[in-house]
Order: sequence, then C-alpha cells, then structure tokens
Amino acid sequence: LEPRVPARCKACSCVASMAPSGSVGAPAMEVPTISLEPYFAAEAAAGAGCADADLSGAELAPALAELVARVRQACEEVGFFAVVDHGVDASLLGAQRRECSAFFARPPQCNIIGMVAGGSSRFTWLDFVPSPGCSDGEGEAGAAFDWSLGPVAGRGSMPWRPDTEALAATWLAYYASMGRLVHVLMRIFALALGLPVNAFDEALRGHRSAMRAILYPEVPEADLAAGGGEVDRSPEHTDWGCVTVLLADDRVGGLEIRGKDGAWSPVSPVPGGLLVNLGDLLPFWTEGRWVATPHRVVARLGETSLRRVSVPYFGLVNRATVLAPLLPSEDKGADVRTDVKPLTAGEFFDQHEKYAAGGVGRTRAGGGA
Repeated sequence: LEPRVPARCKACSCVASMAPSGSVGAPAMEVPTISLEPYFAAEAAAGAGCADADLSGAELAPALAELVARVRQACEEVGFFAVVDHGVDASLLGAQRRECSAFFARPPQCNIIGMVAGGSSRFTWLDFVPSPGCSDGEGEAGAAFDWSLGPVAGRGSMPWRPDTEALAATWLAYYASMGRLVHVLMRIFALALGLPVNAFDEALRGHRSAMRAILYPEVPEADLAAGGGEVDRSPEHTDWGCVTVLLADDRVGGLEIRGKDGAWSPVSPVPGGLLVNLGDLLPFWTEGRWVATPHRVVARLGETSLRRVSVPYFGLVNRATVLAPLLPSEDKGADVRTDVKPLTAGEFFDQHEKYAAGGVGRTRAGGGA
C-alpha cells in the first residue's frame, strides 16, 4: 500500500483530511502541521538557561509568537496537530519503527499475536513504563514489570522483556527523545496559556510516562465483508493522560478523528513528522478551553487493512501535581467549566472517567492510534 500523500492548505499548512466513506459532503477536520523551529531558535538565542524573560510575556519573537498562536488554536479547536522540525533525528524514528515491527514478527510474541488476531481484540501491544525513580528510561532495560505484552484477559497484560539488545537500546533512546519533546511541547503550551515558559517544568519532574508499540495484524477480507466493508481496529476513544506523541505507520493509514459535527476524518502522517494529541487531563486543567478529540483506527476494504505498527508515547505529569485552574479569571469565556475543584494528577488518572469531559459512553484508554 502506497503512502497517502497529504494535501496541503496553502494558507495554513494544514494536513487536509479527506472526508471518509459514508460522510460525503461533511466538512473534513483539518489537522495543522506546525514547525517547532522557532522555539528552538528562541531557545538557542536565549542560551542554555532559556530565561523566562526571553521566552515569556510580550517580548516573543514574531516567529515564536506565531508558533504559539498556532498551537493555541490547534489545542482549542482540534486537539490534534502534527509537528515537524521537532528535534528528533530521522534515523531514530526509522530505527524505532524497524525494531518494533521486527519484534512483533519474532517468536514467542508472534505466536501470542496469532492467538489474539481475529478475536475480540484487533491489536496487540508492547508496553513500557519506567520503574519509580527512573523516569527518563535509563537503567536496566529488562527490569521486571517495566515491560508488558498484551492483551491478556481483556485489556490486561503480562510481564515481558525486550528480546534483543537492539530493541532495548533503540526503545530507550527513543523514549528519552520523546521525554525531551514533551518538555518542549509543555513549554510551548505554557506560553500558549499566557504562563511563564517554565510553568510545567516541576510537574514533569519524576513523571512516569508510558510508551507503547502497537501491532494491528492484517484484517482478513472475510472479516471486512462481514463488517460491511469496515472494521474497528481500535474503537473510538480519547487518551486519558496529558499529551500523546504518535509515531504513526508511514505506509498504512486508518487513524481517524471525530469532528464536533460527528463526522470522521482520516489523518495522514506527515513525512518526518510526529502527531500530537491532547489527552483528557489538559482539557480538565484548562477548564474545558482545550479539547481532547475522540479518535479511532479503522480498516476498510481495499485500504487500511494491512499489517500496521504505530508507537504512541503517553506524556504524563507526576502524580503529585495539583491541577489548579490554569487560566486567569478574566480569560475565561462563558462556556468554560466553573465547577472544577483542584485535585492531584494522581487522583485524576485514577478516576479519569469521572473527571474527563464527555461523560459516560466513550472509551478512555492509554489508547491505540
């Protein structure tokens, strides 16, 4: 299957999502593509210390101010955006894709995948969560309970180990690069909210962000026919964390986002880019100003049904972070929630279905994409 080349909106560099099957005439939801180069340029100009006076407030360089405005708009209206010039080496992106794809093709895990394929689950995963005190992913790569393979007994998983040194080394290098990127994104988010650039730095210390490699086995034609030409590989959901950074399959699509009108729009990967989406924590923390957009992965006859591998990094703040309202009172619109009482991120994570916007009826997961 050839990669789907995203059409570009000349005015705003958007990835123009095409209307999916069954929604002819429905407006497509556009996911903007945003270069992070202005942030890195401003950081370099400010020096290693990244002084608040140089990156915060009214003295933003024009290019950085435009970047911040575009991120703010994406977070308020779409909840998704693609980033390029993100500072992660292309060779590391390629190595992570290759190692994860090869992992799922090797025994014994490929035998487990064969048992679950075609059952109630349409995907399997390798999860990584660092041990306490090891939030940067350093340390013993095979540490017990850091790695797990699923699904087992529904959405559970079992302890696992990386089966090659190359996988472990590449995984940990990529995990560390995602931690640095989320740090950058959270600094841009702070500026977009009118906060000091380092407003979230303390919240990121001691985080235990998770990373998952997901394999979607090829969907048999008989299953597609039985489903009327469409099969959900990952049902509609929002991510329950803070911010997700996705390394999408660059050959096989299927990721779709749901617009406010209920129409679904495909999201095409940007060459060399990474896809960013907000989890439920940020809409809660901004009292509904920012949005977490429902998304799913589907397979259809003739497209998006081949073997697919993606790697989401679920960026989290530490559990002790107090989720006090971020927006000043004068910046709150009439549609912003006012019934939010401060709680810790740990309390939010433990009860995200209670606190996240949207109510009952939507799956919330560390999700598939």
